[in-house]
Amino acid sequence: MKLLVRQHLQGMKERGELDVLLPQLLSELGYEIVHHPRVGGRQAGVDVAAVGPDPDADGTRSILLFVIKSGDVGRADWDGTLQAVRPSLGEVLDDYIPNRLPHQYRDLPVAICVCMGGEIQEGIRAQWRGFVERQSTEMLNFREWNGDRLANLILSGILGKELLDPDHRSHFQKAIALVSEPEESYRNFRALLDALAENIGNDQRGTTHLRQMMICLWVLVGNGLDADNFEAPYRACELAVLHAWDALRRCPESAKSRHAERKEILDHVLSLYFKVGQKFMLEKIGPHAAQQHALSAAVRSRSALDVNLALFETMGRAALLGLWHHYIGCSTEGERQREHLKTRNRLLDLAISMVNVNPTLLAPMRDDHHIEIGLLMLLAQGCGRLQHVDHYLREVANRLLFRYVRRSHWVTHYTDYRQLARHPLDLGDEYFQQSTCGSVLVPFMLAGLERLGASEELSALLEVVSGELPHMTQQVWVPSDQTDDCIWRSGETIGFGIPLATRDSDGIGVSLSAEIDAIVSEQQQINQMKAVQHGLVPLLMTACRHHRIPLPPHFWFQPIGKSV
Repeated sequence: MKLLVRQHLQGMKERGELDVLLPQLLSELGYEIVHHPRVGGRQAGVDVAAVGPDPDADGTRSILLFVIKSGDVGRADWDGTLQAVRPSLGEVLDDYIPNRLPHQYRDLPVAICVCMGGEIQEGIRAQWRGFVERQSTEMLNFREWNGDRLANLILSGILGKELLDPDHRSHFQKAIALVSEPEESYRNFRALLDALAENIGNDQRGTTHLRQMMICLWVLVGNGLDADNFEAPYRACELAVLHAWDALRRCPESAKSRHAERKEILDHVLSLYFKVGQKFMLEKIGPHAAQQHALSAAVRSRSALDVNLALFETMGRAALLGLWHHYIGCSTEGERQREHLKTRNRLLDLAISMVNVNPTLLAPMRDDHHIEIGLLMLLAQGCGRLQHVDHYLREVANRLLFRYVRRSHWVTHYTDYRQLARHPLDLGDEYFQQSTCGSVLVPFMLAGLERLGASEELSALLEVVSGELPHMTQQVWVPSDQTDDCIWRSGETIGFGIPLATRDSDGIGVSLSAEIDAIVSEQQQINQMKAVQHGLVPLLMTACRHHRIPLPPHFWFQPIGKSV
């Protein structure tokens, strides 16, 4: 496992990766962090400052000033630019120590540590040794924290035997080794997170397990990016976001220090999720999204089912990532807001392009594909571009009713791949009624058509539902008071399934959209969930999409004129 960690450290970037990992590692090892990395502004050469035992001075309490560099430090990295190691060390000596060192630590010995994911190359080791000999004093020393030392500290502190037992290490190693086999890699990573989650309480040990999760995730993502395979890293990031939020949600805000630490971990995991999502959706898939059948062909399967499932999965990821940027953009301002809204619009364009050139997205195979369709409609409405996707909902409705009438590969509530691969077993009434006994997609489509004012498509679909599907239970799912305690990690669907009435007692059709609005008004337990209270609504959408939980009607796109 040390080799895996060592290789990952070697490839970590200076900004956003090593400078995030190091403070977490030092904090876990008992150091007091007195200076965190900052973006923008002068840092006088110091990326991280910490107070604690100097391992190279028999554990003497010292202040350690870290100058962080990525990879190996070669000749160009030593003295080639203003950001190289030697100029940075000069800034530490000339500016940070005399002017910025906190007053209460001025009596402590100072250790300036050059920290890197790789090592100092032999070609400049003589220059490094000469610099150290000239500048060292009784109270000032220089240290080399290379990738090998960092790997040892990680393994002894955060991923050590006492914290990551052999069974857990086995899951971790398999997740990394099988990163090019996404399903197996994700399965092992999920087993690792489930095992760690059992020990995440409200104490400091629980925070340690969270840091374990974050570093394991970093290693997995790094190996996935190196292998140019984003599937397992993306799914792992999505699951890790839910685990990190659940740990933060359970930590009482009165425990300010632990709460702040867990919030910082959630921010880092979210940042990693956005990074992987951007690379996956915009950089890898984006250039091909508008090419006719390109993404369908990229599935590399002769099975129409495989293509359908893969394309709906991809569209849902694009829509969900776009909604994350939408909500963050709407809660910020200035340049940051513009960047988030720009990315949101690019993701919507990507999803629309997919729909236009991949006909399989017009014919959902599973009832839970209402999640992806619902996220897309909600994103379009948030962007003020609902008119760009209303034709999509109409066409889905037309094909839906046609397949029900002709009994040709109709939508079913089955989710097991083997059942879907055999579907339909036959065209008889018994199997048809069994495979269409309940649906969330049908009421979603009916309500959506009504809200779009698509009266022709609405009438046609209502006629088919009345004539071909009188046995079907149309329903919605809404959270209950217990949902917040179980949805994030395990995805248990504890909540209320509410059947919908399509006709009143006199047999006259009712407004399904109005009935759903009434349910939304009555079922307000969703507003008691901490994610919603803290403005992190996309967290609940992420849980629904990742765990395949029906999208609550509170997230169905609103009637025209209402905002999301």
